[in-house]
Amino acid sequence: MARLMLLDGNSLTYRAFFALPTDLTTASGQVTNAVYGFTSMLVNLVRDHRPDGVVVAFDRPEPTFRHEAVPDYKGTREAAPDILRQQMGLVRQVLEVLDLPIVEMPGFEADDIIASLATAARDRGDDVLIVTGDRDTYQLVEDPHVKVLYNKRGVSDYALYDEAGILERTGVRPVDYVQYAALRGDPSDNLPGVPGVGEKTAAKLVNTYGGLDGIFEALDAQTPKLRENLAANEAQVRSNAEVMVLRRDLEIDVEPRPLSSERVDPEALRQLIDFLEFHSLVERLQEAMGAEPAPTDGGGGLDVLVAEVDELDGPAAVRALDALARADGPVGVAAGWRGTPSWRDASWGAPGRSPINGLAVVTDPASGATAWVPATVLVEPDVVAALGRFVGDGGPGIVAHDAKPLLRALAGLGVDVRTLRLDTMLAAYLLDPAEARYLLEDLLGRHCRLRLPEESPAEEGRLDLGGGEVDDAASAACRALAVSRLVEPIEAALDAQGLRRLHDEIEVPLVRVLARMESVGIGVDVDVLRRLHRDLTAEAAELTHAVHEDAGGEFNVNSTKQLREVLFDRLGLTPQKKTKTGYSTDAASLEKLQGQHPIIDHLLRYREVEKLRSTYGEGLLAEVAPDGRIHATFNQTVARTGRLSSDAPNLHNIPVRTKQGREFRRAFVPGTGFELLVADYNQIELRCIAHLAEDPGLIAAFESGQDIHNATASRVFGVEPTAVTIEQRSKAKMVSYGLAYGMEAYGLGQRLNIPTEEAAVILDAYFVAFPAVKDYMERTVEEARQRGYTETLFGRRRQIPELASSNFRIRQAGERQAMNAGIQGLAADIFKVALVRLDDALEARGSRSRIVLQVHDEVLLEVDPTEHDAVADLTVATMADAFDLRVPLEVNLSFGDSWADAKG
Repeated sequence: MARLMLLDGNSLTYRAFFALPTDLTTASGQVTNAVYGFTSMLVNLVRDHRPDGVVVAFDRPEPTFRHEAVPDYKGTREAAPDILRQQMGLVRQVLEVLDLPIVEMPGFEADDIIASLATAARDRGDDVLIVTGDRDTYQLVEDPHVKVLYNKRGVSDYALYDEAGILERTGVRPVDYVQYAALRGDPSDNLPGVPGVGEKTAAKLVNTYGGLDGIFEALDAQTPKLRENLAANEAQVRSNAEVMVLRRDLEIDVEPRPLSSERVDPEALRQLIDFLEFHSLVERLQEAMGAEPAPTDGGGGLDVLVAEVDELDGPAAVRALDALARADGPVGVAAGWRGTPSWRDASWGAPGRSPINGLAVVTDPASGATAWVPATVLVEPDVVAALGRFVGDGGPGIVAHDAKPLLRALAGLGVDVRTLRLDTMLAAYLLDPAEARYLLEDLLGRHCRLRLPEESPAEEGRLDLGGGEVDDAASAACRALAVSRLVEPIEAALDAQGLRRLHDEIEVPLVRVLARMESVGIGVDVDVLRRLHRDLTAEAAELTHAVHEDAGGEFNVNSTKQLREVLFDRLGLTPQKKTKTGYSTDAASLEKLQGQHPIIDHLLRYREVEKLRSTYGEGLLAEVAPDGRIHATFNQTVARTGRLSSDAPNLHNIPVRTKQGREFRRAFVPGTGFELLVADYNQIELRCIAHLAEDPGLIAAFESGQDIHNATASRVFGVEPTAVTIEQRSKAKMVSYGLAYGMEAYGLGQRLNIPTEEAAVILDAYFVAFPAVKDYMERTVEEARQRGYTETLFGRRRQIPELASSNFRIRQAGERQAMNAGIQGLAADIFKVALVRLDDALEARGSRSRIVLQVHDEVLLEVDPTEHDAVADLTVATMADAFDLRVPLEVNLSFGDSWADAKG
């Protein structure tokens, strides 16, 4: 007696696709969630059940005999997303490499193939396990030989059914299942059932009357409504029963085979695993095949990357760097850092205070030969000059991981890196912008099947730089070698996803611009910051006293627990919502309590003041460097949309909504001998919407030069532009900006503090006025659902796995992300192009003026007064010409003695 496992290939692949996120991709951009899930399911099933033979059945695309009987059979079923259809061939490829039989037959479904194979096996006395997510196979269950392992959901949630299991699950025996199902219908196959007949009623009818004939003969015994529904739908039910019966008589010539390493071509399997990047499955697959696990070195089967390190003195370093300056290909470099690189370490002054311990440079990638130039040698004039020739114009190009800190450190030495070719961290971000971090060791394992050494031997490559914290020359050398090895696969992945130009022409050039901005920093008037901090501290103390008086005693205003006791126990205010720890005291909850007690207004004001005091008053003062400037860090790999972000400190969050918050901009000033220029794009996101949607009304509104929000309100509310009220303009403005973030009626209602129904009316009116905008939004979501990602006009991709979620709210969030990704991404790309071109233009004219800060769509420059007009004209022209939109790119520009003065 043999044990046969029959798999429904389409059903299981479909379940796997919707169980796993669609951002599971290879380096080339191939989505693999379905094929990975299917392969994982197959491996686990074979391992757990050890069948003597396996057969996988698939549907074919042609119509079946059921379509002939019921022309609209499965007519309501949505077409599978492109990214699912693309993987069906990969699933078959996996099965072919594993030498497992695949069966499909024109005119029949996979269920009919499974039914025929199961029946033949039963007649031979073999045991059959059917693995599927399709309930139609319940009719095949027959003790003791045929069972169904039903995939309830995901890739690991199964229920094993024998005859008793089917009876418990459905209320009927397997032999009666077709008639039960015919009464209930099957919406997924477009087979309607009897209205009002659910699982319990269908089972009761079948069990009481023995089948459809008995049921329809006993109509008079039913309630009037049930009798009426059964009589009206008898033809449909009998039609359902005919097409739901699985064919058991197909002649199928197939030899079930077990999964065995003896028949698998190891080289073909290795190539497939490498292509699909399923390395985590290897050990489980070997176990399922009955193969001996391959020995590993403790690194998950990854080989250890080994670098040969040669420490150089001054003359040797000059020779090596000059030789590398004439190299044919790009050179991997990595620094050994003393602590975390930051502006605080930017001085190359006294020995031992440099930000890096030395520089590792790959001299021969094939052999792993790497030169280590210690920090004490790097500062020698001849070495500095040779380093300048190596990384300057005409050099071979360098590759690094997270290159910006290195560029900034070398700039402190007087070396300008002008030939960065590849930043592997940036490239990894472009390939998958959803990752939380982009570690070199992760990239090396994924693309090269290599890993960095866990730690270098103490006697090998250790440097003693005269005390203090030191790094390891061997470690830096391995990192330099790692980026060298990553060049080919990473660039191939960028090419495969159409991201090479975005990397080469925008992101990499921007690294140098941002490094220079970080090094220069922005001037700060410390006296203004101290005054603001002092005033806010005093006000926070007054408000704390007021809250204590309202409460009738002192308590810790910042303690949620104590505040909860004061508000709801002592003062008896009405709680708004409950959290896991108790009633909420968040801002939204407190705002709903306004008017119930004076303490609420004092609390809300206290929180506003305290945030300004601690985050900006105190926080900014702590970030002022010894040179009197703030040197923020700008990040290219944080925001999924491609926008830049800022931290240490976050200058993108300097308050603008309140007058008190805007006062902090008064502390940002130009350096001595400069004036401050502030330029920003005027409504760039709305212009991007007009361009992408190609909406005639929106384009006309921009081309007319009139107030866009007034023009929008005029069309939305159907009034003349001169009759638009302030309230109407405000609502139209909120809709316009909300669309850039995929905002829907609920969100608009919350923003405008109006009922959702009223917000929906306004939103509908907007889409009537600008119908192409609605079409663009819907088209964008559908394209993202089919492809698994959005793509900007510059080629920037963003995977949105939420669109494939079975959870409605998560899927809805994915739709909002899809709507805004193209708009936000295009605006981000345009601004980055402008930054790069503006920096290039300033450098080309030998200008003293320089970029010192960017915030969202705004750029700040310190301008030499003698270059006032020239730099103003250059800035406007460069930003306006960054991209040829269907509507003009307008730039606002102003000068001032501080950021606040320039913003007016």
